[in-house]
Amino acid sequence: MKKRILIFITISLCIFISCSKINNKSMTVIKDCTGSYLRYNDKDYHICNIENVDIYNNGTKVTASFKKIKECSRIDVVCRMYHANEGLINVIKIK
Repeated sequence: MKKRILIFITISLCIFISCSKINNKSMTVIKDCTGSYLRYNDKDYHICNIENVDIYNNGTKVTASFKKIKECSRIDVVCRMYHANEGLINVIKIK
């Protein structure tokens, strides 16, 4: 019985951890006056560490990994337009 509980907890943790991170997927860099985003599966994710995408132009296809986060230390916004997004992310790797 204890083994089953331990296995269940381990599997649950693995699933939970993997859901908050997206690894090595084909994405599109989106830039507008509201900030920089990565588009994945027709959903935009607001990038907090924008220095990682500075060299990429709007519409560039990239392979990237990111992790969802709850807060961003700073977000540079030039305009007050609304850009629907799925939350804040930190880009871990991009090429």
